[in-house]
Amino acid sequence: MIHILLNSIALDPNRWSEEKIAYFRLDQFLDRVAKVGFHFIEVWQYHISRVTESEIRNYHEIADYLGLAFPVIGMYPALHFSGRGRQTELDKVERLFSYAKLLGADVVKTFVGAQGSGQISDSEYLSSVEFMQEILDLANSYDLMITGETHPDTLFDSIESCTKFRKAIDCESFKVCFQPFDFCSTEKAISDYRVLISDVIHVHYQGQKDGRMELLANSDLDYRKLTAELIKQQFSGKICIEFVKNCVVADPKDFDIKAVLENAMLDRDFIVNTLKESGTVDFVY
Repeated sequence: MIHILLNSIALDPNRWSEEKIAYFRLDQFLDRVAKVGFHFIEVWQYHISRVTESEIRNYHEIADYLGLAFPVIGMYPALHFSGRGRQTELDKVERLFSYAKLLGADVVKTFVGAQGSGQISDSEYLSSVEFMQEILDLANSYDLMITGETHPDTLFDSIESCTKFRKAIDCESFKVCFQPFDFCSTEKAISDYRVLISDVIHVHYQGQKDGRMELLANSDLDYRKLTAELIKQQFSGKICIEFVKNCVVADPKDFDIKAVLENAMLDRDFIVNTLKESGTVDFVY
């Protein structure tokens, strides 16, 4: 069964700001997400990391009432720290794990560190491996699955670095969130997916054309072909719409959540129609 999700990161204009202070509270748009027909949300870390446990419980109650679920929480840890910085980071991870459980999540999608594979020192790399192993042990105690997202400026910034780090971790519960490295090349996206396929349980979609956010149907990368490859390879995990047309604005005050949700709905319908064309896939959204 494929689940189609909307990422709450698409609904916040401050996601690329240095402070990462959410412009909207999570409860400010849940009703609007439900009204356009989504039922599953991947939650951006900064929509929940600065709130209280009481607020988290309130979000869950609102979601239940609206028929929404939060199966995935996003997380962006720095893995290379040592000493007090490492403990502070681990405390943040554990707090997020506790919130994930309160929200009913079963997967925590994770950036594999905050440094690219070409910039990190040997000692920092070793520290990153050890810290990820600690995170995985902690996730296991919370009954959570960890996925590492293929993404620039992390230790999953290429097929080679991803393969190297996964081999160093050597943990069956460490899975992959696949996001194309190149949003222009359909062939590379499909080729890369095939290399990682055995551990991919989560896929991120974002339409781009000429370096700008666009509808999936008009993207430089042919998401119809990528989706067809997922179907061919019997993918049965989560497809998440991460960013959508009109979600990037210069000034947060210019953010039009209505337009963004309408475009997210068009992207979802594109995915649904592509899945329907196969006639062989069960899915929910």
